[in-house]
Amino acid sequence: MDETSPWRGFLSAVAALSGLLGLASGTPALVGLAAGWAVLLALSWLAARHGLASLEVRRRLPSSAFEGDLVTVDVAIENHSRRPARFVVAGDHFGAGLADRQSVLEPGPLPGLHRRILSYRAFVARQWGVYFVGPLVVGRYDPLGLFFAQREVARLEPFEVYPAAARIEVAALVGGRSSVAARDVTAAAAGESLLFRGVREFHAGDDVRRIHWPATARRGSPMVREHERDLQPRLSLFLDLERRGRAGLGRKSTLEYLVRVGSSLLWTAHRRGDAFSLVAEGERPVVIPAGQGQAHLAAVLHELVVAKQTGSLPLTSLIERHRAFVPPGAMAALLIATTEIDLDALAAVLSSLRASSAHPVVVAIDAPAFTQVDRPPVPVEEARALRAALVGRLLDLDVPGAVLGPDDTPEERLSHPDFLSLARPAEAGS
Repeated sequence: MDETSPWRGFLSAVAALSGLLGLASGTPALVGLAAGWAVLLALSWLAARHGLASLEVRRRLPSSAFEGDLVTVDVAIENHSRRPARFVVAGDHFGAGLADRQSVLEPGPLPGLHRRILSYRAFVARQWGVYFVGPLVVGRYDPLGLFFAQREVARLEPFEVYPAAARIEVAALVGGRSSVAARDVTAAAAGESLLFRGVREFHAGDDVRRIHWPATARRGSPMVREHERDLQPRLSLFLDLERRGRAGLGRKSTLEYLVRVGSSLLWTAHRRGDAFSLVAEGERPVVIPAGQGQAHLAAVLHELVVAKQTGSLPLTSLIERHRAFVPPGAMAALLIATTEIDLDALAAVLSSLRASSAHPVVVAIDAPAFTQVDRPPVPVEEARALRAALVGRLLDLDVPGAVLGPDDTPEERLSHPDFLSLARPAEAGS
């Protein structure tokens, strides 16, 4: 914090000028005046620093927020000295906001051995990503306001900003049930519910953690536990982070669209009370099992805002590897970064999901239509042909889907009632 007082400069100049004139003219009064001003400045300097070491400051704030949220940050100032501290100021830097610095002023003397909590509010004005809050500093003025002394007392803290999510109304029509009640509804069939159904013989591919050891000992052969099928609405999101889908810059990039669409799908599932999971593979595999609640949503959104398109595994292979994350009746959302995808492999995956009673939907980003970063531009006719081929295959398979290009605004498309309707005129052109 820059807390330089203009009066301090003026008094310093007066003291220096009086001293020089007094020495030059041999006038003791001017020399005495200069000495008096110098002593006053020195005492003010010492007063600003006196007791500064006994002040401690801490910060309390949420670890994340959505774009446009208003965040309240609490700053606790504690005086460890027995003497009261006056003219105390705490300063902070909120990286996700527009203001460079945030200051909170202690409204009165802070008694000795006492703590007081002050607050400031800041808008999240930055785009989604990871920012930092801090450093946090505490400072004091002298009684005349001539000097300000401060010291840094806290480290930087990460603060995650999530994309402003759009509610996808059409998601309630696909998979599971639209009600957020009745958590205990199950079907009398093998599944992943917590309700125990019985035991059966071990088959190749069964999880060894489900082996029922007492039954195994009685039968003399491996036996596994079975649970009833859970009918709770569930969303399984498969995110394409393969490098070849990387295109565009800034707000008009495939990564931007992937993150915004993915966060809206997950936020919508959270609002409905569904269980939701995330599977992706970029720099590292990301496998988050199905769950619910604010903490689970934050964990999944964290993986979105730190994701990078550096993977090498095609989305179709990723789905085959993690098919267990799509139980019967679930909605499987395939978020594809490019229209340059093996359509035969995609059709096989979609047919396999349908065969297991899952409900697949496809949202693809038209990467060839974006500004190319790692390769020469794709001819317009070729980009249109790739998009038309993908749309045609999805229509043939009767799979709901959407293709987003650089001229689309994700928030507007996501909130449109016909978001997953490939037959829309807007999807046929460009």
